[in-house]
Amino acid sequence: MDPRVSRTRAAVLQAATDLLVEGGPTALTVDAVVARSGVAKSTIYRHWQSRDDILIAVIEAHAPQLPIPDPATDVVTALRDTVRAAAAALNDPEWARMMPAMLLLKNHEADIRAIDDRLELQRHDVVTSLIERAEAEGVVAGGLDVPEAISHLLGPLLFAHLTQATPIDEGFADRIVDRFLAAHSPAANLVDQR
Repeated sequence: MDPRVSRTRAAVLQAATDLLVEGGPTALTVDAVVARSGVAKSTIYRHWQSRDDILIAVIEAHAPQLPIPDPATDVVTALRDTVRAAAAALNDPEWARMMPAMLLLKNHEADIRAIDDRLELQRHDVVTSLIERAEAEGVVAGGLDVPEAISHLLGPLLFAHLTQATPIDEGFADRIVDRFLAAHSPAANLVDQR
């Protein structure tokens, strides 16, 4: 891509991100992006057909994806790294402030819902593969309800983010994994079956 085009796109996306974070979806208008970025309206329309296209580009640019764990990493470390990555995404100030807009808009905008669905599927795939691997390696008892297990691993992060009741740091992420492993260990499962 031509460096000038790249700089222009970056300026527009940064201006749109700032507007969305500062004022929510209604603050993001093409005129506001023009005023904030200094990029001509005709140039903006050369890259995006509408304000909604700019909004979608902003959310896609900032939407976090969980890293795919290295298969050579032991499963407990991979679980820790994954939950830590989810915590880090919630600590990204721009994404944390954009997430409410995405949650609001996904019920009204098909393209935003599609982004949310892609993110959810990617998280589901990464965590499901780790849970299945943990079961196969005997780290957790077999037969876990995978969606429920994913909620046990990622739900506390979202709750902590929404309530701001506790800092979302690596220690918190590690405690979530420790409690998950303790609750679902083969030994705990034997006790439950008695």
